[in-house]
Formats: sequence, C-alpha cells, structure tokens
Amino acid sequence: MRKLQLNLIFTLIFAFGTLAISGQVNLKRKAISQYNLRAYNLAIDNFSKYLEKNSDDLAATAYLAESYKRTNDLLSAARLYEKIVTNPKHSFYHDLQYGKVLMKLGLYDKAENHFKKMSSSNSTISKQFVNSCVFAKNILALGDKYIISQLKPNTTNDEFGPEFYNNKLIYCGFENNNIKNPSLIQKPSNTLFVHDPSTKENKEMKSELIDYHGIGPVRFSPSGKYVLYTRNGFINGTLQITGEEKDMSTYIAEVDNNGNFINETALPYNGINYSVAFACFGSDDNTIYFSSNKNSNNFDLYTAKKIDGKWGEEQALNKNINTQGNEITPYYVDNKLYFSSDFLNGLGGFDVFKTTNYKNEWSFPVNLGKGVNSQGDDLYFIKKPNFDLAYLTSNRLGSKGGYDIYSAVPAKNIENDDIAYEYIPEAVNLSTLKEDKATGFSNTSIKNVSLNSNEAQEDISLDGAKMISYNEIILSPARVYFIQLASLSKSKANGKKFRKLTKYGNIYKVQKGRITKIRLGYFVSEEEAKAVLASVRKKGFRDAFIVEDILNSNELELLESDYSFANNKKYSKPAESGNYKI
Repeated sequence: MRKLQLNLIFTLIFAFGTLAISGQVNLKRKAISQYNLRAYNLAIDNFSKYLEKNSDDLAATAYLAESYKRTNDLLSAARLYEKIVTNPKHSFYHDLQYGKVLMKLGLYDKAENHFKKMSSSNSTISKQFVNSCVFAKNILALGDKYIISQLKPNTTNDEFGPEFYNNKLIYCGFENNNIKNPSLIQKPSNTLFVHDPSTKENKEMKSELIDYHGIGPVRFSPSGKYVLYTRNGFINGTLQITGEEKDMSTYIAEVDNNGNFINETALPYNGINYSVAFACFGSDDNTIYFSSNKNSNNFDLYTAKKIDGKWGEEQALNKNINTQGNEITPYYVDNKLYFSSDFLNGLGGFDVFKTTNYKNEWSFPVNLGKGVNSQGDDLYFIKKPNFDLAYLTSNRLGSKGGYDIYSAVPAKNIENDDIAYEYIPEAVNLSTLKEDKATGFSNTSIKNVSLNSNEAQEDISLDGAKMISYNEIILSPARVYFIQLASLSKSKANGKKFRKLTKYGNIYKVQKGRITKIRLGYFVSEEEAKAVLASVRKKGFRDAFIVEDILNSNELELLESDYSFANNKKYSKPAESGNYKI
C-alpha cells in the first residue's frame, strides 16, 4: 500500500513538473508569435515572464533585447545585449545589434571598441562601423549644419512621411484610438492628415473614393497629376524598418481637381515575400525611385522609367548608394537624390544622405550632418526646389512620440554646400587598359602609410573614390592603392611631367604634413596596382612604388586626368615649380 502511495506521489510530481515545463514552452512560443506579429509590447511581457525561470535561454534573451530595441527602449536593449555578447554561444548578429544600440545611445567610444573586437568574425563590417564611430565623434564636435524645430502636429503617437501639396503639408499619423483590451494584438493603421503652416490647423484627409488608412508616405509628381504611395502596415510606437518587412507594396494614382486619389494601379514591381516601398518621382512624371528588399533582407534603391505608357524594368542604383545595410525613403529634388541609410557612416540608426547626378552617374553620398541627423533614425527628408526649408521624420531624443516631424533650415546661408565636382572618375580598372598590361610582381613591396596626430580626419574618406573633392569630409572609409611617382621638397607640383601616365589613372598631389607626394591611381586591389606599376616603370619611372593608404579628399588634389570633363577638355592643373625626389 505504501509503495502504491509513493508511486502516486511521484506520478503527481512528474505530472505537475511536466505541466510546468509545458507551460513555460507555451509561454515562449506565445512570445515568439507575438514578436513575429510585431506586437512587441506583448512579446516583452511574455519573454520577461519566461526568463524569470529560464534566465540562461540565449534565444529568448535575444528576442527580448530586440523587442526593446524595436520599441525604442534602447537602455533596456543595451543591458540585455551586453549580457548576451558575454555568452560564448552568441552570434555575430548579436554583436552587431549591441554595437548599433550603443551608437544610438551616443556611446561612441564603447561602440568603437566593441566593433573592433568583431574584426575576426567579419572584418569588412567591423571596419565600417569602427570608422562610423570615428566619423560620428568628428561630426558632433562641429556645429549644427541645420536648425531643427518640432512641427505643431506632433503628438504622443507617431507622425511621419511629410510631403508638400498646394502650400500645405500632407503627413501620416495615428488617431487616438481607445484600446479596450491591451492584452490583445491590435494594429490600428495610420491615416493621412493635412497641416496648414499658415493657420497651424491639422485635418484628417477623407475621401469617398479611397480609404487613406494604411497609406504613406505619399509623393506627388512634378506636374501634380499623379501620386505614389506605399501601403505600409506600420504599427504605432515601433520601428518601421528593420529590413525584414515583406508586406509593403506601392501604388500610383491620378489626382483629381479636388485632390482625391483616383484610378489606383499597383506598380508592376510589387511581389510576394518582399516589399516595394517609399517610391517618389524623379525629374518628371515618368521617372521613379523606390526601395525594395527583393534580393535580400536589406532594402536597396531602384529607379524605373515609363516608356510609351509602360513601366520598364527596374534598375538598382550603383554600389556607391546601395550597401550591405538598408537604403530607404528616397526623395528627388534639384538634381539630387536624398535618402536614408543605416550602413553609410552616420551618427547612429538611419542618417540622411544626398547624392548628385552628373551625366547619369550618382556621386558618392554626402551625409547632411549634425542637425538633420542625430543618434536616432532620421528619415523621409524632403525639400522644395531651390528653397532652403526642409522637413524630415526622426525618433531622436526629445520626440513627443516615437516618430515626430521636424522642420530644418540651414544654420548659415551656404550657396552650395557641395564641393564643385566637374566629373566623377572611376577607379582604375585593368579591363579598361588596352596596352602595357603586365603581371608577375608578386614580390613588389607595399608601403603602408601610417596616420599621425595632425591627420585627425584621415578615417573619414571616400569609399571607392568616385569623385574628386577639395577640403570636404568624405564619408565611408576605404584603403586603396596608389603608385607613388615622386615626393616634393617644396609644396609645389608640375603635373605635366607625368601627363603621359594619365592613361593608367589620374595624377594626384597628396599632402602629408610638409611633404607633397605625387601619386597615380587609385586602385581598389593590390594586383591591379602591381600590373600597372610594371607599365609605369617601362615608361621611365623606375623608382615608382606602390603605397596603400586611406583615401581622404581633404589631402587629395587632382593634377592631371585623361577623363573628359564637362567642358570636353582634359584636366590639367596650372604648372608649379618644385624639386622632385623619390
């Protein structure tokens, strides 16, 4: 009898233990489902409960950290990621997210040290974000380039995606819905509002012809006859873009005399299991730009044209623009394309960049700087043609809600805050050289150029060297190769002596303290530099050698080029005297 009682007790203990384990498993599954449905606040509650009894569950801790990050609770996210990265089983993704959170908190030194430790796992991404931290610290040491003000429509809900229309501002926002049961998943969608800057009044856009809920941003064509808009699925109070979104699509409609959107048509680029979003018009009604993650879990920028009434095949913008991260919210005005990126060097999260079109090529993106950009996510930048006033969306510190709309005006009148580029040269490519190709210099010595204390900006440079600039901070660092032809004992240069070498690349004057170097290049790979070096030596420059250096336009000046410029003449800087030596 006693044995039977003991068996019954053990059976009950086992049953209750199994139920407890089953209950924990179900709690975790529920939390994961809520996370996947982007109900992050509910997921936070259930992951927190689960981790009270399962604190060593790395996956659940990571889900909780990411849930905090996606609701912009960065301190909570940082604490959890700090714990995660000490776990031997953590992944590179966890490292990357921790570093990004530190940047958004403005902890750049800590973030920089963390990114350096990641170099053994992925040296490219590690190097990119290390230099992004250096860039951020340099930029924050400068004054604000723009004066920023919050817009009157901002509430405790998200407001985002402003657009100009008939001297008014159309923007996206969420209504104050009364959520009766906060434990249920509820996804009220945004709608469109109109803000009148002269009266400060805000009105909801309504139409009997179309439901404006879940639409935004909207972008009108140059003629005002058409409008592009995204059906977005955004949730109030959560990050809009992580790269994983698969439910956004873009439509084009006509705009009638009353401002209604009519004759809606889906763009032919929409698809299943990826998003097409944030479309805007280009210089005319037949050119558009948009973002899509059709080829990866990251958004890239594309362009397309309508020819003979039909939209043609989309084309991805060049590698200067599209990165391993996300490029979103394009806006075309004044021959420039503004967009946001979370990979190009910035202050944290998404920063706003601009690129200029030269002869159908896009220049390397320029960060708009402190003021427009912050440690938070800065998106949906817009401005009127030939007009200084701009608007953007940001979830920076001090926002009333998650995302707020800000106005931006230049802190000082700058006629043209771009450097005057006449041409955007490509890197030297062996496939374009038709003669004197040579290889076999595997033992050629490469001299690494060290950085010294008076070159504080050297880490901020031109990735891919797609443009020539003077006295400007260029973003996204890159180490490239030059062929050094001479050094100067005086800071003067006569490039004509080296003009016969311009078929192999540009001739640059590079200032290194009091020493001036004459260099040919640039080359993105050592092998290309070695091959050209053989040809250079055949031309009589037998003491030339290869150097590897960070490409920084602050010290780079063009002397001679074989490229055709806007005036269809070859470039040659006026001659200067100087004593040469190798």
